[in-house]
Amino acid sequence: MHLQLDQARSGPLRWSDAIGVAAADLRRNEALVPGTVDCEGSLTFTGPDFLLQTRLRYRHRLRCDRCLTPYEEDVDLPLAFVVTAGDADGPATADGEGDPHGARELEPEDLSTLVAVDGAIDLFRLVREQVELNVPMKPTCDPACRGLCPQCGVDRNREACTCSGERVDPRWAGLEAVRERLAGSLTG
Repeated sequence: MHLQLDQARSGPLRWSDAIGVAAADLRRNEALVPGTVDCEGSLTFTGPDFLLQTRLRYRHRLRCDRCLTPYEEDVDLPLAFVVTAGDADGPATADGEGDPHGARELEPEDLSTLVAVDGAIDLFRLVREQVELNVPMKPTCDPACRGLCPQCGVDRNREACTCSGERVDPRWAGLEAVRERLAGSLTG
């Protein structure tokens, strides 16, 4: 679905749509969106730019980073962007600033700005990008998740582990001898 900027010049353009996002559409394979992303919002002309307000609702499937258990999570994501007209190379600039290839350093306000290529906003591209950006860096099924035992691999959320509390890596054994010598010299 594409939103045409010209349709919002005479008054706010409101829409509601269900956009299918498949695993193959995502560049990050940590998340799976089974089904569709419900998207609704409005596009308002504010002269010379537009204001895009939208809300995305969907459910994604993740794998816990601590215990590796798959879990699902509901997402309700409100978004707002300033939309400026431009072409495939980026926003139109009146004074021709930037290098000839359109490369320039991003400013904080650029992160909430969309460029409408050929006067239209590609909603599928926007939704796909926001789903990818909303995948947590370290997904956890529960903030209190105890994870897997690093020694035996048992899921400590489901059963107790009988491993000793601390296991010293043999590569650090030489430092243990130094620590004992230092402790002995301080007490003696």
